[in-house]
This record gives sequence, structure tokens and C-alpha cells, in this order.
Amino acid sequence: MPACLARAATSRRTETPGPGAVVTLSGMIHVRRPSAPRAACALGLVASSLALLVLTVGRASSEIITLDEGKFIVSQHGKPARVEEFYWDRSGDTLVVRASSYLSADVQAGRRPDKTMELQLGALDYSFVRYHSQHIMGPDSLRRGVETTPGDTLFTLWREVNNRGEGDRVVLPPGRLFILDPPLFTTFNLIARTLHGKTFDRRPVAVLILGAPDSLVEVTVTDLGTETIRWGARPVGARKLLFADQQTRFTAWIAPDGRMLRLEQPESEILVERQAPPPKRRAPHPK
Repeated sequence: MPACLARAATSRRTETPGPGAVVTLSGMIHVRRPSAPRAACALGLVASSLALLVLTVGRASSEIITLDEGKFIVSQHGKPARVEEFYWDRSGDTLVVRASSYLSADVQAGRRPDKTMELQLGALDYSFVRYHSQHIMGPDSLRRGVETTPGDTLFTLWREVNNRGEGDRVVLPPGRLFILDPPLFTTFNLIARTLHGKTFDRRPVAVLILGAPDSLVEVTVTDLGTETIRWGARPVGARKLLFADQQTRFTAWIAPDGRMLRLEQPESEILVERQAPPPKRRAPHPK
């Protein structure tokens, strides 16, 4: 397994990003041989996954550039469910996206996240390189991995339960490949970022949803225009995107710079919102 980038070991600066959907988790508890991914109406399983849960890097570089970082606050039925911290770091021609997801109660108690992931992409074209995640469930652990080799038409898909693993080789779909791994929502942010500055009515994207079994599906992203929403203490003119398969829809609101501000699935009452910065205090008027 590749080691994570040591954030404190190198210098870092932050820059404004340039131009540039999850299956039921109950199956993740069982040790099952992953079959070749099959087409399915898998977005509908995303909603049930959250309900169950409320229960690298390439070439070394002297500098890491942070493209995005923050927290997604996840709620369901109007109640806090999870908190997801995420970081996007660029080092040379490599982009590393990391996320850590906590139950809301665990955040307050200072416990470690129960789900973490690291995704490596090409920094220029978002080409998929590898994905690793770990999910801790009491005494049990589940590790997942998806890896590609440049020029290969297949990718490796593996799972490891309590240090016992197995894997498959699967045909790589054309275009970009995105990974949805419950209960993480950072991939929606990633898909939106790859569409930033692009004009389209509808666009299909290939999504591998990790579960039992794994599913390779086509999700259609539809541009619904611009809508003004209130984010934090201010109104924002956000791009509205619809992520849909045959059964389920998620709606996302994207900031002008490409960052996902909000994601919702009304049927399951799931709301994911980027934590807004605190409002700036006004300077007191001179007496």
C-alpha cells in the first residue's frame, strides 16, 4: 500500500483552483468474492447506505499545493449523521484526494474516523491512477483498492477483510473512472470539479460503486442552470447539477470556482453541506 503524503514534512501553499455520486453498506460487512461489476440502478442504494452508517503518491516534490480542503456536514432526516473532512493536494503532476469520515458522535468524543480513503489522479486531466480505502467496524476492518497501469485496458479491483484478501481484473471503461465508496461524498465534489468550465446539457460518467457486489454504472450529469442559494452568511449564484441513474437522483450546487457547496437526496432526506467559513466581523464604527 502506498504511504500517504506527509503533510507536515513539506512546505505548502494554497491556491484558488483553476478551471478544470454510494451502494448499500450492509454488504460490505460480509466476505464475498467480488464479481465483475454489473450495470445496476445503484444510486438508489446510496440512500440506504447512510442510514446503516448512522448506526502515493508519485514523484516527490519539495512543495505541496493545496487546491481544496474543508468539511462536509452530513445529515439525514434533519439530524446530524456524519462529518467528512477532505483535502486535495497537488505535487508535481500528481493530484491526491483524501477524505476521512466520522460519525457525528465520534467527532464530539474525539474518536478517530471509521472510514478513510486516498485517491491518486493525474493533475492535468484527472486520469485515474489508484484508490485505497479502509473502513473500521468494531473489531473488523475492510480495505478496498482499485489500481490501473498506464496503457492497460484492465484495472485491478481488490478487497481485504481482516487481512484476508482477494481480487479481480476488470475491463476499464472509456473516459474517466470515478469511485463511490460509502459513506464518502467527496467523489461528487470531484465529478463537479472535472466539469467546471465545461458547457453541456447532459453528460454520462462511468462510476464504480464499491459494495457487495461492486457495480460499474453510468450516471448522467445534467446541467440545470444557475440558482442562488444561501451558503453560510451570504447568497451564492451556484451551478445546479443533477446526478441520476434510472431510479435515484442527487442534486448538487456548485460554486463559481468549481467547489461543491451542497448535495441533497430529498427522498431519503440526505443533505451534505460544505462547512462555510465564519462570517467576517465588521470593524466597529469610530466614536
